[in-house]
Amino acid sequence: MKKIVLMIFIVCTGFSAIHPISMLGIKINAPKSVMKKIGLKISASDEAMTKYQTKNGNDFSVTAIDDKIVYMENDWLQNPKGEIPLYSEFKFGKTSLREIRKTFGTNGFIHVNQSSITTETDLVEFNCFEFDSPNNEVFVAVTKVSLKANVTESNVADSLKLDAVIIADKNYLDKIWGDQKSFDPDYKKIQP
Repeated sequence: MKKIVLMIFIVCTGFSAIHPISMLGIKINAPKSVMKKIGLKISASDEAMTKYQTKNGNDFSVTAIDDKIVYMENDWLQNPKGEIPLYSEFKFGKTSLREIRKTFGTNGFIHVNQSSITTETDLVEFNCFEFDSPNNEVFVAVTKVSLKANVTESNVADSLKLDAVIIADKNYLDKIWGDQKSFDPDYKKIQP
């Protein structure tokens, strides 16, 4: 009976479950002291950034400036057992950029100075999606495709697969990647 009442409430009010915008319980603009609760092995650190190894073998980096968390990045280390990121229902190595765009209903935006990188082996794209949240968080889907792949203009969005996820403070991203942006014509903020 409770489930039926809850379903009626959701349908009638438009209320939906909102996922917390966090990784391992850490949120943007939280005090740096929350990092003590992570409980993971530190693999590298400097004055602002601390990198951990997650339980599924991936990297998780947290950057704090002026005692506040401003940037979190979860990088896939290419092990199929580590395909689940710390945020989102997407899967590393499987979810395509086209699927991400479809889920969010927009291609979001790019920072002009950080839209893509070509390495010796891969093309890497950075698509940003601003949360509809008072905390100014941005979700960045980092996707990658091998330069050896048979990629064309028509299938590149299907070939680019999720390789990292970032949650960052919008102002911090503007500072490190530049404030010049290019927005999708169907740009809209995304729901957590």
